[in-house]
Amino acid sequence: MRDDNGFTLIECLVALFIVAIVLASSSRAIGVISSDLRDTFVIETATWVASNEYNEIHIQKQFPNIGETKKDLSMAGIDFTITEVVSNTQNPYFRKLEIIIAEKDTPENSIYRTINFISQY
Repeated sequence: MRDDNGFTLIECLVALFIVAIVLASSSRAIGVISSDLRDTFVIETATWVASNEYNEIHIQKQFPNIGETKKDLSMAGIDFTITEVVSNTQNPYFRKLEIIIAEKDTPENSIYRTINFISQY
């Protein structure tokens, strides 16, 4: 008589194969999530930097000169390049301020861009 209390070798190999596929899929998903988490953190930090730049100009009641300025800034361990482009509007008492935030390593790829209007009075 045969004792049928255990699994066959084929059944064990199939179960092991299924577990390996599930683990491989979950490790890929964890890698994608961690990459997305870093990108989200960088974008959120870039919005803070842009907001700080605008608020600094607004609080000091500056009427910025027309032109483009660039500067580097580090926040939350990330190095940013900030480009401020000031241009005229149809109303001479208003100026258009465009703030472009990019990582210092890749200044040609903007992370965040905002347009604000500043009045003279």
